[in-house]
Order: sequence, then C-alpha cells, then structure tokens
Amino acid sequence: MTTWRERHDAAVRKQEAAQQAFREATDERAQALIDGEAELGSQAAVARELRVTRAGISRAINAYRNKQA
Repeated sequence: MTTWRERHDAAVRKQEAAQQAFREATDERAQALIDGEAELGSQAAVARELRVTRAGISRAINAYRNKQA
C-alpha cells in the first residue's frame, strides 16, 4: 500500500511529464504549420486546408517564433 504522499508525488511527476509532452507537441505542431506555410504559400492556405481560422495558425506560429527568440 502506498501513502498519500507517495501517490501525490507520483501524480506530480505524471503532471510534469504531461506538461512537457504538451509543450513538445505544441512546438511540433507549430513547426508543421510553418512547413505548411512554406509549401502552400501562405498561412491562409494552411488554414483553408485544415479548415481552421488563419488567426489560429498565426497565433501558433508567432508563439513558437517568439519562444525561439
């Protein structure tokens, strides 16, 4: 049987791993969007292809680029 403290610490480790995975996936998505922009010629074209707003594409790319700076 585990203590409440051990369960808490295990849950914290899981949360940290999930947050790291989310950050990595966010970066990978942004890079894919940048590649799509290069391939299709514009963020608007990427947005049309994915059936999402251009603003969403722009926000994801800008957040990634700002993070890299």
